[in-house]
Amino acid sequence: MLHRLIAFVGYPAHLLNRQLAGPLGRLGLARVPGALLVGLALAGLAATTASATREAYEARPQALAVTISDIVEGRVGSGFWVEFDGLLIDGPHVATVEVFAGPQSQEVERIYYLFADPESPDQAVVVRAQQNVPALEGTGAAVALHGTITEDPFNLGNVMADWDPASRHPDIRVIDSRLIAYAFETPFVEPTFIGAILLGVLAAIALIGALLRQPILRRSAAGTGARGLTPITLGIHGELATPRGAVQLRGTPAQLEWMNVEEIARTRWRYWGAALGDVRGEVEAAVGPDGGSERLVLHGPTGSVIWPIEDVGRLEIEAGDAFIGARRMAALRVRGAGVAATLTFGDAGLRDAALAEIRAADDPS
Repeated sequence: MLHRLIAFVGYPAHLLNRQLAGPLGRLGLARVPGALLVGLALAGLAATTASATREAYEARPQALAVTISDIVEGRVGSGFWVEFDGLLIDGPHVATVEVFAGPQSQEVERIYYLFADPESPDQAVVVRAQQNVPALEGTGAAVALHGTITEDPFNLGNVMADWDPASRHPDIRVIDSRLIAYAFETPFVEPTFIGAILLGVLAAIALIGALLRQPILRRSAAGTGARGLTPITLGIHGELATPRGAVQLRGTPAQLEWMNVEEIARTRWRYWGAALGDVRGEVEAAVGPDGGSERLVLHGPTGSVIWPIEDVGRLEIEAGDAFIGARRMAALRVRGAGVAATLTFGDAGLRDAALAEIRAADDPS
């Protein structure tokens, strides 16, 4: 179960490595895991998104501390969310006003209070509430209020004509073009860290997967394989040496088979000729006295790789099961000079047969 879980976590990175291998190879970065670059990019995006979200939280609107005199004398514009102290001098006054909701309008009741500035009692402002606020009534002392400065000349004009606080308080200057919408705050949309968290999770998956060697191998004992099943079809995951340098393979289809040394030499020339130096000498040597002998070769049918297996005694070979995503396949992990790869097979019988052929490669007779 643990191997399946690790393989499942690493599979997205494995896919990224396969898809980005070509473009990175053309840029001279063939050995750089594509998932590593994607993971670093996602981590950067997660960090910048988290930073922007934090800044959005810090930009939460705050009420502006003002006085009623500031509002009456126009030192604070409409639309601001403000907080101030006021002394109730009249109200509550109940009035029916017309409000609009899109193209429709309806009449609703609103409660109006008149508050004076405790420091300048001759200046007052109307405060509108949707319902009675007992905390503002009957205290006889200054109270703390907050709300939004609102332009409502039509309704306020009708309310003032009916209420007429100016006639009852002739010494107080009452502003009749603006009022305070009590307890109405500047709207604020709560930012969310979900985007940053998702990017962080994707970055972690890509970076962790980039550090996992695919496929994941669970070692187990191999059976006694029967020879004579070549050519054996398999997949190569890992690194193989070629005359043009090591190549990274990610599930490349290949075959394990015995080939005439002459054909091996000609095939190597066909695949890699320009990098083989004096290839003519190698071909002539291959068709000499030993031209009829055979060697075990691992090669890609499309000409991607060809690796004659030799010096088997120095190879480290582990048998087991390989996990790639949700797939489980019989496998051999081979490490040594020129190879660090996992070979995957259709079933355990083919794997064991391939192991028997590899072990016989030192003495093909």
